[in-house]
Amino acid sequence: MTIDFHLYQQYLLEYLHLAICESDGSNRGIYERLSEIQVHGRFVRHRSEKQRALEDAQRAFDEHRHWPREIVLKQLGVNLSDI
Repeated sequence: MTIDFHLYQQYLLEYLHLAICESDGSNRGIYERLSEIQVHGRFVRHRSEKQRALEDAQRAFDEHRHWPREIVLKQLGVNLSDI
């Protein structure tokens, strides 16, 4: 299965924007909000891109809770200004 990087990046930015806006802004808060997002259903379009983007964001904010948010975002290939 091939992942469309453009779609992956689009969903990653969408999930990060949602998590940052709807959390307290801490890495733990962002991770908790990301953990509430579900990618399921029988007719989900671009399921693999959505799931991969969500898993990568969750993993980054879970494993690096002690890092500054900007560094975690850079690790994901995202600038804060993109969100």
